[in-house]
Amino acid sequence: MAKKMIIKGVGTFMAKRLPKDPMGEIEVVTLGTLQDLKIDLNVELEDIFGGDGLFAIDVLVKSKSIEVSATDAKFDLDAIQLMMGSTVQEQVKSYVWVLNEQSTVAAGVSNSGFAEAKPKHASEIYGSNGGITVRLKDSNTLLKQLTSKGTAVEPNAFFYDEANGVVILNAVHIGKEIVLNYKRDQIVDMVDLLVDEVPFPISVIHHGTFQQKDGSYAGVETELYMCRAKGTFSINAQRAAASASAISLQILDPERADGKIGSIKRFSAPSKI
Repeated sequence: MAKKMIIKGVGTFMAKRLPKDPMGEIEVVTLGTLQDLKIDLNVELEDIFGGDGLFAIDVLVKSKSIEVSATDAKFDLDAIQLMMGSTVQEQVKSYVWVLNEQSTVAAGVSNSGFAEAKPKHASEIYGSNGGITVRLKDSNTLLKQLTSKGTAVEPNAFFYDEANGVVILNAVHIGKEIVLNYKRDQIVDMVDLLVDEVPFPISVIHHGTFQQKDGSYAGVETELYMCRAKGTFSINAQRAAASASAISLQILDPERADGKIGSIKRFSAPSKI
């Protein structure tokens, strides 16, 4: 009879993508800072009645399912890849938004007779005219962007002088505070969220080794051969709190010749592995 053990921790979790090329599997994500992990094995039964008896004479097994849910303390784009089916692009040239940057308008230097404000990342603004928006802070008025400065800029408008990296406004705004939103160049790791992508099948392994009261180490390892992501992936940002991301998986039939869908192993170890 297999020895019993006490699970006194959360262990680690790895998911591997099942490739089209059957020569090997590709690691997708390793969750090594788990806050919790739960594996639910479910059996749905239906009672079968016969005659006038009040108790079922047998049961019908309608379905079996295994669901995995894991919460990781660290945010990982690979987890989004797991849920959405997209591919992580590493170190690509793109942009990030600079939001709610406040600036004080001064008299024009590059453009005398006008008012000017210089974005902090003016030399890195992404694209033509930067996709920049300007709002007067006090009145919360959004100004209209002009395609050219001309001889005058109306009080309700602005022009972005790309050559000098300044926002040009009407001189009536000198001394006022404005709020800028714009894109700036950035090398990023990125996942595109696409309308037609679906989660891809994966295999998963959960492994944990825990010290027992006699000083020995005992481990448990669960391997499921084919799963697919389901449910909700949340980026749960809160004030004065750390965000933790959760993923949920549901087992699929891998349709193996041996009929196996996975395994649960209990083992002894000389030390924590």
